[in-house]
Amino acid sequence: MSHNRIGHRIIPSRFGDVVLVWREDELGPKIMGLSLPRPGLGGRERLESSHPQDAMDHLCVQIGRYLDGQAVELPIDHLDSTRCSGFQWRVLMAERTIPRGYVCSYGQLAAIVGNPKAARAVGTALARNPFPIIIPCHRTVRSDGSLGGFGGGLPLKRALLEMEGVAFGDRGRVRPEHFLGRESPQTGSMREQDPPRASLG
Repeated sequence: MSHNRIGHRIIPSRFGDVVLVWREDELGPKIMGLSLPRPGLGGRERLESSHPQDAMDHLCVQIGRYLDGQAVELPIDHLDSTRCSGFQWRVLMAERTIPRGYVCSYGQLAAIVGNPKAARAVGTALARNPFPIIIPCHRTVRSDGSLGGFGGGLPLKRALLEMEGVAFGDRGRVRPEHFLGRESPQTGSMREQDPPRASLG
C-alpha cells in the first residue's frame, strides 16, 4: 500500500553522495531523513534511486544546487516532524532562521528557544537532526568560534560554512563578524545579547 512505501534518492555532490529517504502516506511524501557523506562509508554504490516522486525529485534538484554552492532556500513542507521531540523541533526551526554566511552559538540558540541554560541540550538536538542540509545545523558553533560537532564530520562542516561565505581565522575558528547579533543584516528576532557561556555554546 502507498502509505507504507519507502523511497530514496542519491544526490551526488563534490562532498560525496547524500541520500534522501522518505515514506509515502495518504497525504503525500514525508521525509524521514537525509544522510551525509562520511569518510570510509561504503555500500552506496549498491543503492539505486527508487520510484519517481515529483516533490522529492524537485527537492533533490534543489539540494544538488545548494551543494554546488548556489544560494537556495530549501523547503520544509515535507519534513516528518514526528521524528523529533517538541524541543528538538523548536531548536531546528530556530536553526533554520540563521542566514547563509552567518553562525550562531549553542548558547545563543538556547536563549532563542527560551532556555538560556540549555546549550548542551541544544547541541544534542542538533547532533540528532534527521534533516541536515535542509535544516542547516552546521551553522551553529561554539561561542569561541570552534566548530563543536557535526554528524558529517568537522571537515564537511567547515567546507559547508566556507561555501556559504563564512571566514575562518588562523586558529581554525569562525571569525567574529560572522556571528549573529554582531554584523548580521538579517538577524530579526535573533538579535539578542550572547547568553552566559555554556559548555557547548
